[in-house]
Amino acid sequence: MKNVVNVQLAGRSYNLNSTESEEYTQKLARELNRRITAITNASPSLSALDGALLCALDCLDELTKANNNIENIRNQIKDYVDDAGEARIQADEANKEVRVLRARVEALQAELKKRTTVIRYDNEKVESAKDMLSKEIDAAINKPMNTNAPGAQQSFFNTDPAANAERK
Repeated sequence: MKNVVNVQLAGRSYNLNSTESEEYTQKLARELNRRITAITNASPSLSALDGALLCALDCLDELTKANNNIENIRNQIKDYVDDAGEARIQADEANKEVRVLRARVEALQAELKKRTTVIRYDNEKVESAKDMLSKEIDAAINKPMNTNAPGAQQSFFNTDPAANAERK
């Protein structure tokens, strides 16, 4: 909806058609008058028209710089979004690799368990191969030697006096 707003600019009255509210339009008129007054007070030889033109040039400079800043910010945001997208892709790939590696570790652990577990059918006990070998080694170490068997070695530390007498 268009509003007709009467404003005073540099001592002259203007009726403006605006889609903005009257308050907003009056606020802009006050700021423009403040700027024109500041320019003409700094150089008293300037006319109100000269002050308005210089003010317009200052405003155009501000607008151009603001638009450049906006464009720079847009480019930075675009770069950030692109970087975030690339990081998201890398994170997804890393997560996929982690899932694959975890599955591989689980498979290897299961294979290791199969290779190191033996079921003894005599008593249906599950034992690890390491435990079975340890028991067999302990049994072999602790088994008494049969000295009467053919080819059995005689111990030099035999405490049997009859065996010692035979050796002499």
